[in-house]
Amino acid sequence: MSFYGQSDSQILETLGSRLKGYRLRMNLTQDDMAERAGLSPSTIKGLEAGRGRLDSLVAALRVLHQLESLEAFLPPPSISPMQIATLGKPRKRASRSSQASNNPSAIKKRDKPKW
Repeated sequence: MSFYGQSDSQILETLGSRLKGYRLRMNLTQDDMAERAGLSPSTIKGLEAGRGRLDSLVAALRVLHQLESLEAFLPPPSISPMQIATLGKPRKRASRSSQASNNPSAIKKRDKPKW
């Protein structure tokens, strides 16, 4: 299944539905899962509806024994050998785009008030 054709809310609903499916496969009620995860039942309901915070999602995945899913969900970015050779160390922050650095007027600054 490709998520690219779906809106953000459709993707979140799909993830919530899958989370519910795993919970039901383990024969857990929302209350049971909430207790095991250290969350409230309303938080579990929210996650299954496609709402919630990342820390709640991690706690729910831990109860469902699905933490390895996070590796496939968002694998660590790879650094090519060429990048290592040229940079020497991994990047820690982004830089301005080459277009913006070559054209100072491309960066819009707020005008100072004329007092």
